[in-house]
Amino acid sequence: MTKKLLDTLKLPEDLRRCSTEQLTQISTELREELIDTVASSGGHFASSLGATEITVALHHTFNTPHDRILWDVGHQGYIHKMLTGRKDKLSSIRQKNGIPGFFKRCESEYDAFGAGHAGTSISAAVGMRVALDRIDPERYVVAVIGD
Repeated sequence: MTKKLLDTLKLPEDLRRCSTEQLTQISTELREELIDTVASSGGHFASSLGATEITVALHHTFNTPHDRILWDVGHQGYIHKMLTGRKDKLSSIRQKNGIPGFFKRCESEYDAFGAGHAGTSISAAVGMRVALDRIDPERYVVAVIGD
């Protein structure tokens, strides 16, 4: 069995050095792993499947966690969780003593905002942008608008 490209990378840092072809392969591997994991453990996966490429692209383009990605809804974030050190814990998502289905700032430095429901990332991103303009205007803040 060939080793997955995904398993050879230090994520998300190594994504920034990947080619377009490698990013496509990584997206495919993430999607397959998400389907396999959620099929056995349960959870919302359709929204994360739909957000796979944008999640990979955001972590490829921006210097996370220094730059902030704010997700509007938690059920789009499973790929984000996989790319930020929680891939091996994904099977425990939404289960007792497992990782939460939503974002929690105390869970990961990559979770810049405790998102849960649509419409909240916009105002939070504006607030973070205003604050960062005062202390570090070179940082980016990206709001991913949910469903």
